[in-house]
Amino acid sequence: MKRERHCIRCKDYYFIIIYSFYNPSIHYSFIYDGRQPLLSVMDTNMIKTILVKECYSFFTNRRDIDLIGPLKDAVSVVHDENWKRIRSVLSPTFTSGRLKEMLPIVCRYAETLVKNVEKKAKMNEPIALKDLFGPYSMDVVTSTSFSVDIDSLNNPSDPFVSNIKKMLKFSFFNPVFLIVIIFPFLIPIMEKLNISLFPNEVTDFFHKAVTHIKENRKTTRNVSFTLINYIYTHKSLSH
Repeated sequence: MKRERHCIRCKDYYFIIIYSFYNPSIHYSFIYDGRQPLLSVMDTNMIKTILVKECYSFFTNRRDIDLIGPLKDAVSVVHDENWKRIRSVLSPTFTSGRLKEMLPIVCRYAETLVKNVEKKAKMNEPIALKDLFGPYSMDVVTSTSFSVDIDSLNNPSDPFVSNIKKMLKFSFFNPVFLIVIIFPFLIPIMEKLNISLFPNEVTDFFHKAVTHIKENRKTTRNVSFTLINYIYTHKSLSH
C-alpha cells in the first residue's frame, strides 16, 4: 500500500482534508491528531456497526482531553462505564417524541431570528449569517437544555453569551495546548497547579450557573420539557 504523509494546516477544514485521503477501495484512512493516531472510517455499514449495533460494547469515546476542569465529566469526554451510563440517560431525550416537545422553544427563537433578519433587510444592511445563526443556536441549546432564556440575538452582552464566546475562542498556538501535545508527561503537574485549557473564570461561571439552575429546579415546578427537567425526573424515578 502506498503511504503518503501530509501535514494539515490550521486554516484547512479538518474533515475536508480527511475526506481527501479517502480511498474508495479501502473505506478508511489514517491520520494523527497531535501525537494520537486515528483511524477514520468512511464505510457506511462499518460506521453503523460501530455507532449503533455495537455502540455500548465497542465504541466508548476516543477523546482523551485533559486540563478542562469541571468539563472532564462531559459526555463528549468521559470514558467506558461513565460514558455508557451518561449516554443511556441522555439518549431518550433525542427520540422523535421528545424532540417534538422541544419544537415550541425552537419555533419561538426562530420567530425572533426572522424578525432580526427582517429588521436588517428593511434597513438595507448587509447580513452576516454567522452573527445571526450563532446566537440563535445558542438560545435554542441553552433554553432546551437548562430552561434559561438569554435571548442572545437581542442581548449580546448577556454573561452567558460573553462566557460562551470566550470558551469557544480557541487557538492552536495556546501555550497550554502546545504543552499538552508536545509534553504530555507534564499534564499531571499542570492539573495539580489547576491549569486549564479554558479560562478559569469561564469554567467557574458555568459551574456556578449550572449549580444554581439545579438548585432552582428542586424548588420550582417547571412542566416544560428540557434536558435538565428530564434528567431530574429520571433521577427521581430511579430512586
